[in-house]
Amino acid sequence: MKKFCALLAAGALLGLFSAQAAGFDFYASGPYREDVPRPEAFLGYELGTLHTHHFRMEDYFEALAAAAPERIELRSYGESYERKRLFIAVITSEENLARIEEIRRRNLTLADPGPTSRTEAEAIAAEAPVLVWLDYGNDGNETANVEAAMQVAYQLVAGESEAARRMRREAVVIVEPDHNPESHDRHVAWYNAFGVGDPEPLAMEHHAPWGMSTNNNHYQIDLNRDAWPLTQRENQAIAVEYLRWRPQVFVDHHGQTENYFFPPPMAPVNPSLPDSHQRWFEEFGRGNAGAFDRYGWQYWVRDVFDLHYPGYWDSWPALHGAIGMTYETDGGGSRGLAWRRRDGSIVTFRDGIARHFVASLATVQTAVKNRQGLLRDFYDFFAAARKKGAAGSPARAFVFEAEQDPRRSAALAATLLRHGVRVSRTTTPLAARGVSLETGQAERVELEPGSYLVDMAQPDQRAAETFLAREALMDPAFVREQYARWSLNARRAEKAERELYEFYDLTSWSLPLAYGVAAWELAELPAVESEPLQPREERLAGSGDWASEIPFEMPGFEAGVVGRIASVDGAIEPAADGARAGSAYLFRPEAEGSMRLVAALLKEGYRVAVALAPLEVGAQKFPRGSFAVQVDRNPDTLHERLPELAREAGVAVWAADTAFASRGKIGLGSHRVVGLRRPRIAMLADEGVRITEYGAAWFTLEKRLGYPFTPIRFDELLRADLDKLDVIVLPNGSSRAYGKALGEEGAQKLAGWIERGGTLVTWGSGGAEWAIQAELVSSSFVGIREESENEGADAGPGESGERLAEIDELAPEAPRPPVPSPSADPDRPQPIPGSVARTRLDPTHWLTLGYSRQELPVLVRGHRFLGLSESGENPVVFSEADRLRVAGFFWPGNSELWLAGSAYALVEPKGKGQVVLFAQDPNYRLVWRATSRLFANALLLGPTLGTDVSQGL
Repeated sequence: MKKFCALLAAGALLGLFSAQAAGFDFYASGPYREDVPRPEAFLGYELGTLHTHHFRMEDYFEALAAAAPERIELRSYGESYERKRLFIAVITSEENLARIEEIRRRNLTLADPGPTSRTEAEAIAAEAPVLVWLDYGNDGNETANVEAAMQVAYQLVAGESEAARRMRREAVVIVEPDHNPESHDRHVAWYNAFGVGDPEPLAMEHHAPWGMSTNNNHYQIDLNRDAWPLTQRENQAIAVEYLRWRPQVFVDHHGQTENYFFPPPMAPVNPSLPDSHQRWFEEFGRGNAGAFDRYGWQYWVRDVFDLHYPGYWDSWPALHGAIGMTYETDGGGSRGLAWRRRDGSIVTFRDGIARHFVASLATVQTAVKNRQGLLRDFYDFFAAARKKGAAGSPARAFVFEAEQDPRRSAALAATLLRHGVRVSRTTTPLAARGVSLETGQAERVELEPGSYLVDMAQPDQRAAETFLAREALMDPAFVREQYARWSLNARRAEKAERELYEFYDLTSWSLPLAYGVAAWELAELPAVESEPLQPREERLAGSGDWASEIPFEMPGFEAGVVGRIASVDGAIEPAADGARAGSAYLFRPEAEGSMRLVAALLKEGYRVAVALAPLEVGAQKFPRGSFAVQVDRNPDTLHERLPELAREAGVAVWAADTAFASRGKIGLGSHRVVGLRRPRIAMLADEGVRITEYGAAWFTLEKRLGYPFTPIRFDELLRADLDKLDVIVLPNGSSRAYGKALGEEGAQKLAGWIERGGTLVTWGSGGAEWAIQAELVSSSFVGIREESENEGADAGPGESGERLAEIDELAPEAPRPPVPSPSADPDRPQPIPGSVARTRLDPTHWLTLGYSRQELPVLVRGHRFLGLSESGENPVVFSEADRLRVAGFFWPGNSELWLAGSAYALVEPKGKGQVVLFAQDPNYRLVWRATSRLFANALLLGPTLGTDVSQGL
């Protein structure tokens, strides 16, 4: 009987698919070439009845190219981390494909208005095809887009209708079928193995296990946020390929929303974009609407999805001249083969494919219809940008130093190059007046040769301004709307439903601030000689790891054993080839590579010591935090291996033949030069852990530090012998999930392990909040005062009314209820939407080793602020209110109230061990390198310096 019922259910589902399929015909726009295989004929199943693996999709594109090589050409542009092929399909007419390189090169001249005159641009626009890039599979678990890519490619290649011929004749369509194959194949493997086509939202197939259905790549990095940092090899490769073509239109296909979304986007739109972009968003939106209306399909525009943050794969192409757009479909992905909506209607995988198919073709047709206008505006985009930069609006140039950490500054320059920004390196000293990006203050700038200069009189001025400028302006009307919502929330009861704010992502993204590199905005182009950086394309594409990060030579940058201290009173001498230290090898801590070298040495079993105070060897001084690799503590293989590791890490090392300090009391043999033990690290990886923050920590450890760790699940953590571990990392996540999975037993087990010498590292309102709830630390996760002590909550009616009046002034015309709730709190903490704040560093604490500065800009998101430790130390604390904000959106009178004086990082001892808490993710999106060093210190130095060593500073 059960088997019979199951068969009835399956039959009903097949009927559902048939009914849906009957409403749309993928082949209604024929005729088609018979020798070109249809997707279902090649794959052996109808699209929408099974999810297609990356390799099968790749095979289908190969079959298309074999059947019609005169219309489609496949070009590989890289590999994913799991070595899956990344490729594009260039589809156009026979005549266009025969001269595709000429078309590509001529198109690039439109993006370089210096050599290309307007007359020449008009001539190109009169006859050149428009370039349309269709990007699928960015969020690979949004599966309808990869399936749609095959159907769209078939239509464009095999179609013989006049519409299909015109699209091929007047457009070059670049189909990128699978931007993120790791994400796609994980989800496909899960769903194909367990999906039964049950539309009920509670069905197992709609709830894949942790990590199996994410929109992230191998390292669980969200590629649709990584177009700003460009840290991942998939995005580095696609950025290079994009800049080889520079299309006029770029569409990033996603899912799943209640109904289909296409532009115009919601405000705010990135302020660097010209008004013409908004006009084109309207044009393409109307073109899509006309196509959808023919089928009676529902869709929406101008809501939720903005175009402000430059890290999406719609805003990034838009900053490079394309009409960059996001399309969101309603079927597929976690909704599987079928999904029951809230109103009881069913949306299928096939429906989602059909919507993307129709929208893609409508987009190409709109582009063809407006071909000349798009090409003209494309030229004007770059011409106006170059003119704006030459006029010094908002800056004539940017410059950033290379002295503090040459490798990190070079990595910043490399990221700008990957963004298409032209960067030069100075060959003479630079002296100018500039405005510091960190302080906003005008000051005298004096830099040695080797610093980096960005002349804003360049075609990609818009991208340069976006990625370098301190501030990202926001639409005033959008800001007023958020203030109006705040005004409503300030009147509502404590437990009442709140108005949601509409910030979709960050509000600040200056790369120099994120990298921690000193940079200045210049009103005039300085009188300095420089040479342009010209890396090779294949090196720009990179592999997203340490070795490939810098794609150009760095003259004057020395790594390996570069000098020797030969006597107790001698200066540093140049090191001869194969120089061997008699006493120790020394290297300074400021460079990012110093921690990679420490990690490499510890991993290979060598012993490394760190100086907890300024160190002298011979007549040479080394700052606090410098590292010593003592010869008598290590095997003889050190002399050959250390120079190799130092060159790979990009670190300058000095060979010392003496341990004598000519002055002072801190020399190599001092008790303040502490030998590090090799830490054994585990990191929690399970349901309830925020997977992108786990991924950032994973990438930091594996790729940037090169140090091993053990991923561990909750149940294994409860069973494990924790004394085999020195460090346990609890990434941000759900404090409720942590509490449920670990419970009192887990809290007690971790507390005992910490008491015996373990180091617990955690951050955010998940792991850190659970640690506070479990009483592993004495802090609170509200702010510098308990919320019940907030002035607004305790204030009388008069004071509360005054605060409401201040908030109301920010949006004076907004509608409001006549009377606020008696339990309303005008000063309740408001969520900071990804802004930059200033912190102060404790220069005596081990967590800040390697920082020569005493202030540090950090990223802040959310409304949970970390109170000061009551029984430990607070080595990184947010600045006072009048110096707090660096860049981005703050709620006036609220953000400063809660954030100022709160902790960014605290360290609390517990027995022989300690807990290290960060208020925010120190590895945020792998771009916030200014704080990532704190994370490395916590893991590699903390187990020694924070547990059983008296600092005595």
